[in-house]
Amino acid sequence: MLNKELGILKEMQSVDDLINSSVNPGIRSIEQVANHVINAGGKRIRPAVLLTAYNALNGENIEKAIPLAAAMELIHTGTLVHDDINDKSCMRRGIPTAHTKFGIADSLLTGDYLFIRAIQIVNEYEMEIRDSIVDSCITLITGEILQSNNINNVNFTEKEYLEVIEKKTASTISSCAEAGGIIGGGSEDQINSLKTYGLNLGIGFQIIDDLLDVIGTEAETGKNIGNDLCEGKTTILSIHALKNSNPSQKEKLQKVIVNKDKTTEEILEAIEIIKEVGSVDYARKLGEEYGKKAKEAIKTLPDSNGREKLERLVDFAIYRNH
Repeated sequence: MLNKELGILKEMQSVDDLINSSVNPGIRSIEQVANHVINAGGKRIRPAVLLTAYNALNGENIEKAIPLAAAMELIHTGTLVHDDINDKSCMRRGIPTAHTKFGIADSLLTGDYLFIRAIQIVNEYEMEIRDSIVDSCITLITGEILQSNNINNVNFTEKEYLEVIEKKTASTISSCAEAGGIIGGGSEDQINSLKTYGLNLGIGFQIIDDLLDVIGTEAETGKNIGNDLCEGKTTILSIHALKNSNPSQKEKLQKVIVNKDKTTEEILEAIEIIKEVGSVDYARKLGEEYGKKAKEAIKTLPDSNGREKLERLVDFAIYRNH
């Protein structure tokens, strides 16, 4: 439905077709794992940002942007395969994660394959785009390492959290918006505006993802609720809750974040504490703030249907339930 509203339904189908046709290494195990992950679907926010940014500048040949949009989704999919291995996650998009179904070795190599296949596609583009995407991938990896180094850390700050999500999520979304602007023939100012738009959109998007980990349902998100708490990840919700809870509540939260062995009841109790102390409202408002920043960044673009669709994409990212 969103792709239809954005006017990119046909192009996103072409992206999906290209993704599927790109995964043909001739090795059955890799094809099985890749198809398992790709066919599970997903929000496809990165290709949507790239194509919508291109359209906002009235680019003349959107076919040129489709391979790059597919490459960015392949990169994202590769990171998800690796993330699930690192996090020992069992569910993704409502189905078993790749490593639980096919094993760690095949899943790890498939994630690598998706990365390399994406870079092959990226290499067909001009240096400015290649540099942007490679830099965003390096930044993504540093963000993942920062997050991994702070698992079970109850002293993790909001500033540190925002740095992590800017690196691990927003960097590639920002690069997509920038690349769409470059391919669309935008001026330097327009491209920079799109880059800032993508960065703020990406931060807001991840904040809402973390919010849905607490208030969503498994049917809506495709993941176990309280997954971040289960894995010991400190998100904006637990950071705010630790600062605003009473001593008894704080002790219970810290126990859930620090301990590797925790019960479902303890996780659910931690979620209730997060809700009681206003952390859900705080996270939602923070996500909305970054959504406003994203919209503000593109005020410099021509007042057009294309800019309106970029704003609509922000609303989807911030007010979604999955």
